[in-house]
Amino acid sequence: MAWVRRRFQQDYPTWARGAGAWPMRIPLHPPTTDQRSLDPIGCHAWADEWASYRGPGQVEDTNLRFPTGTHPMPRALMLRHPGEAAACHPDTHATWRRCGQRLTTLQRTFPCADFAGIIRRITELDDADYQRLARAAAWLHNNPASGMLLRQLPIEGLDTKWLAKHARLVLALLGDSDQDDAVEAPAAAGSSSRIRLHQRLGLRVPPDLVQVAVLDPHIRDGVGGMRNFAASVNDLSAWKHRPRTVLIIENKETGYAFTGDRPGVAVLHGQGFSVAQYARIDWVANADRVLYWGDIDAPGLQFVHELRGYGIKAETVLMNMATLEQFRHLAVDGAGPQRTELANLNASEAALFAHLVHHAAQHGVGLLLEQERIPWPHAYETLTPLLC
Repeated sequence: MAWVRRRFQQDYPTWARGAGAWPMRIPLHPPTTDQRSLDPIGCHAWADEWASYRGPGQVEDTNLRFPTGTHPMPRALMLRHPGEAAACHPDTHATWRRCGQRLTTLQRTFPCADFAGIIRRITELDDADYQRLARAAAWLHNNPASGMLLRQLPIEGLDTKWLAKHARLVLALLGDSDQDDAVEAPAAAGSSSRIRLHQRLGLRVPPDLVQVAVLDPHIRDGVGGMRNFAASVNDLSAWKHRPRTVLIIENKETGYAFTGDRPGVAVLHGQGFSVAQYARIDWVANADRVLYWGDIDAPGLQFVHELRGYGIKAETVLMNMATLEQFRHLAVDGAGPQRTELANLNASEAALFAHLVHHAAQHGVGLLLEQERIPWPHAYETLTPLLC
């Protein structure tokens, strides 16, 4: 029955949608001519075991010749429908019952649902997640344009990470057929996929806040004298006085390390990989100079590539082979490259990226020199002349 279990695990989502060829005949491989001649007693003992079979399905016999005459031998086990295949083992039986119960309930509640490609996931959800899915989809179905924040929904345990992980299931139950860009992993703050998902569900998207350090005292006067704060893209774009030089830093804490006043300079920090957010700030796009200092790794250079793709003529700082070689002893394993070439890198950056690609191919893991591991005196000495 191990074969039936494997076949069930492979095909039960298809069977649940009424597909599949039935009945299913499973060959039992009756004794060959040689086996019937050499060991007729063993052959009959094997047949007696199948004669006492009381499991699902029906055993079909065939008449075979023995030295003592013609005798019936089991030829195949015929399973007439998926329920009989599932009943071959307690685990598959439980899975089939759970699948049927959930699909029946969901089809009745969501008549426009599209179950293609999601039956297995729905069946394998634990009870808490399944109940949360059903409640979330029902509430969103009844309130398609609530304009509420996700946190305001009266559904226990529903948060951004849960919704991102189960987005495809929610959209499918609501009959949304365009699921190609549905988020299926915890969404990064400010990601366009998360925004699109919330909009499709009729939810309000909270503003993504960008951390900023204002080093220019004249600009600070126009923002209430604040030096370090977080603001939305729209609020930042509304500044009356604009920075001439913008420094973008991947690490949040590093942004607080800059002290003193520097006319015309603002530092954006701590947004990880929210490339689109930075590109939407109009004074970033119009600055005389945009500097980027991030981790030395494949994702860091991917950020640079994408930032330039938005039309931002960013220059990298401390992201070259010389910096990596100087502080190689501080590097650790990191994420590997998603691509082998980035068209928007300059020659120096491309050489670094090629080195990282080669390292990942050779070692099976990426290389990462985190920004914050570089000693601050060295970094400050390099950055200071550029902030003018």
